[in-house]
Amino acid sequence: MDRQVVIGKGFYRGGSITGFTLVELMVALAVGSIILASVMTAFLSQHNTYLAQGQVVEMQQNARIAMEMMVSDIRSAGYDPNNLGAGITVAGAQNLSFTRDDGAGALETISYSLIDAFATEGRNDGVVDDLGRNEGAGSQPVAENISQLEFRYLDASGIPTAVLGDIRSIQVSAFFQSAQAERESNPGRNIYTTPSGAQWQAPTGFWNLYLTTTVQCRNLGL
Repeated sequence: MDRQVVIGKGFYRGGSITGFTLVELMVALAVGSIILASVMTAFLSQHNTYLAQGQVVEMQQNARIAMEMMVSDIRSAGYDPNNLGAGITVAGAQNLSFTRDDGAGALETISYSLIDAFATEGRNDGVVDDLGRNEGAGSQPVAENISQLEFRYLDASGIPTAVLGDIRSIQVSAFFQSAQAERESNPGRNIYTTPSGAQWQAPTGFWNLYLTTTVQCRNLGL
């Protein structure tokens, strides 16, 4: 006589009840693990790409702000409608100072150099890697994560000069890097050569960006 086994709302008619074997369960678990691992790998890859893109965008914006501000200020160096004697006052390889008319008949001094921005906030991290701009009230950070900065001074013929009165243009070079190390970063070139011939080593594991431009000081030598 056949047996009837009730299962839930249905029933099974037959001589035996069968289910998954141990081998089938192991195969199913293995396949599921492979699928889960693939999904996690894809997720982590996309997540790392998203983080890397954020680092690159932040670095590029930081570089744009720094270079645009320096170029704009340097172009106005020596602006002197009242003949007050404005011009370049300090022409260092990593620091620059100049004067210009402040619009009220007096001279103001603008200076650029690398500083430790955290020191001005009482949180000194011991790394001088921030662009500082000084209008006379102390250097204020305008851009972060700049590991190298160089100023090179040229005369009217484009020849390097150390004579302040002969400066007609300034070459500005800066090396920017991401705020955090990235395991999947692609530093590209390892060494960058500046207009002066200095070689800058790219830090390992960081996204980096090297920029250089020549600024014509249109108010000098007038």
